[in-house]
Amino acid sequence: MMRVISSVVAVVLCVLLVVGCQPEQQVAPTGPPQPPEPQAPRISTEQEQLLEEILEYTKQTGSTLEELAEEARRREALAQAPSGVEAVDEDLRVAKALTGVARSGAANKQAEKTDAALGRLVATLRALRTEIPAAVIAQHLERALIAISNLPAQQAGNAASSSLLAAIDTAMQAPAPLVPEVVDAVERAKGKVDDEQLQQGAEQIVEILDQLRDDATVNLLDSASGSVRGAQDALQRTAWPVLIAELDQLEAMLSQLQEKIGEETTVVAAEQEPTAAEDAEAEPGEEAEAEMPEPRPQPAEE
Repeated sequence: MMRVISSVVAVVLCVLLVVGCQPEQQVAPTGPPQPPEPQAPRISTEQEQLLEEILEYTKQTGSTLEELAEEARRREALAQAPSGVEAVDEDLRVAKALTGVARSGAANKQAEKTDAALGRLVATLRALRTEIPAAVIAQHLERALIAISNLPAQQAGNAASSSLLAAIDTAMQAPAPLVPEVVDAVERAKGKVDDEQLQQGAEQIVEILDQLRDDATVNLLDSASGSVRGAQDALQRTAWPVLIAELDQLEAMLSQLQEKIGEETTVVAAEQEPTAAEDAEAEPGEEAEAEMPEPRPQPAEE
């Protein structure tokens, strides 16, 4: 897809350059010899074919080449947006940053600032859950179950098989640290459905869903959402120590999830990672202090 978008951009820009390089009329030279005019760039046979398709598309849609080039640039930019583990990591960083903002507000007893950060945290964690492969796979399986339960046999088999295939595809495209160990079971369930053994397939799907409920990434995110709700409740009661404790627990959960996908616990740790020589020179006590976050005081009872 990226290659096609890049080719479209290249060809369209090439056409614009060719059009811009063509003189409107030839004028006989009246002075000293002028430098040679720029030659129109040559394009390959494949690009010529693509150009013909582009020109035909502009005729059908009424678009200009400039508009088409801008659309190609827009699509290329969208294709470069984070996806997969990059999206999860990016949103984890967002969640940790918002946790820091909320904790800063709580430490200074700024209710409005804290409440705004907690609201944004709720939305971010919801988005994160939709990016976790285990949660996405589970939703595809739920669709397959509903299809088997509610549709006529032929339609149920087709719809359920498509949902199971989507679940397998999700697992295949996901980063290894986030893929739950259910792919083989999903493939077996799909085999049953494809063989029109819908009841047996449904029973296997239910078993897989039970396994997915124990997925560590999903449980961590659900617990993180629970901490945010606890923080919001503490804010309503102006229980600042309890609120800070909830946010500390939330930060620890997000760090665990970052470690699970193989990323550094914090951006600072990644940027300031010591070299091997520095490791050799560091004292054991200093190294432990660098790795372990400073403990925060426990909240007082209300």
